[in-house]
Amino acid sequence: MIRELVTTAAITGAAIGGAPVAGADPQRYDGDVPGMNYDASLGAPCSSWERFIFGRGPSGQAEACHFPPPNQFPPAETGYWVISYPLYGVQQVGAPCPKPQAAAQSPDGLPMLCLGARGWQPGWFTGAGFFPPEP
Repeated sequence: MIRELVTTAAITGAAIGGAPVAGADPQRYDGDVPGMNYDASLGAPCSSWERFIFGRGPSGQAEACHFPPPNQFPPAETGYWVISYPLYGVQQVGAPCPKPQAAAQSPDGLPMLCLGARGWQPGWFTGAGFFPPEP
């Protein structure tokens, strides 16, 4: 009797374990943008700090490639991954946005931030403030 019970449990476990898993690719998230880097890692070097700057870390955390300030010594030759605000996909400049402290990407790959009543605006946010792209 115990042998039949163990055999039944083993067959059931094998059937459940071998069943195909339904669901989305675990590395893709709502709000992901074109050009995402899925190999980002906080503090690691990166090279896309002007356009298509977003990535995801191993835990799924949204990250952005930022270039260090120009007065750093020794001079930096690469950017580095930092934590990003939550991503809201590709947005149009000036379109309404859900809340402050939200990030998106313009259709041409520029990073965008939610600036309240101004809506989505292209630019970079650092500890020194918000910096729109230079014309």
